[in-house]
Amino acid sequence: MTKKKFTIGVLIKQVPIPSQMRATKEGLMDRSVASMMNPYCKHALEAALQLKDTIGEDRVEIWVASMGPPNFEQSLREALSMGADHAVLLSDRKLAGSDTYATAKALSALLNTLGVDFDIIFAGLQTIDGDTAHVGPQVAERMELPHVSYVEGIEYKGDHLIVHRILEGGSITYKVPLPCLLTITNTANTPRGPRLKYAIQARKKEIKTYSVADIGLKDDEVGLIGSPTIVWRVKNVTHDRPPCQFMEGETVEEKVEHLLQAIASPQVEEEKTEV
Repeated sequence: MTKKKFTIGVLIKQVPIPSQMRATKEGLMDRSVASMMNPYCKHALEAALQLKDTIGEDRVEIWVASMGPPNFEQSLREALSMGADHAVLLSDRKLAGSDTYATAKALSALLNTLGVDFDIIFAGLQTIDGDTAHVGPQVAERMELPHVSYVEGIEYKGDHLIVHRILEGGSITYKVPLPCLLTITNTANTPRGPRLKYAIQARKKEIKTYSVADIGLKDDEVGLIGSPTIVWRVKNVTHDRPPCQFMEGETVEEKVEHLLQAIASPQVEEEKTEV
């Protein structure tokens, strides 16, 4: 009898490139601008790939899942080119405006719809366009999985994991049973780039797209109508602080001298920068 493969899920989000971030007049993130895979999600994927390297490539399957408009396939293809095996996308206009509560409900329903018994689910600690760090733990609660956030280190022990979680001013180590969900910090690893073999395969792989109806949710459970929190107001913030100067010099003494000269006769032209 063939042993079941160890199955890992990775939640992926595509986010606007920071310099391109802007809100719509409704207060929602504009998803039509240039975008990229959320950096924290890359660390989550790398954690999954490292585990695959440890257990054995032929014994592990990695599924990547995302929720967003059709152009989110860009990040899923990137994940496939890095070594993921399967990719799925939850894409439906009815999802627009979903807060973290509705997002977690939709993602957990998507994962359950796949019919895959995940041994581990990885997620990035947070996204750079929201910074809430809510979705991973909420998905875990909905799927009734033990979970640990702020994970910086993982040791695979067969039927459990030894997980190192960072805290303010220190860290803590847990023994975590499987299956579980972990959210990964951006200090946990260094994400690898695409590999030629996987990149060639990624171009041919199907990314199956699901709708809200496909995952068994009602229209009023997602999107703005299914979100208990809403964006009340968005405004552009300007600051008047002058740009930072770096003191150059071969020695500390030279740098200090240049600093004193700059303080005595500041020549920095103030700039207003919109953020």
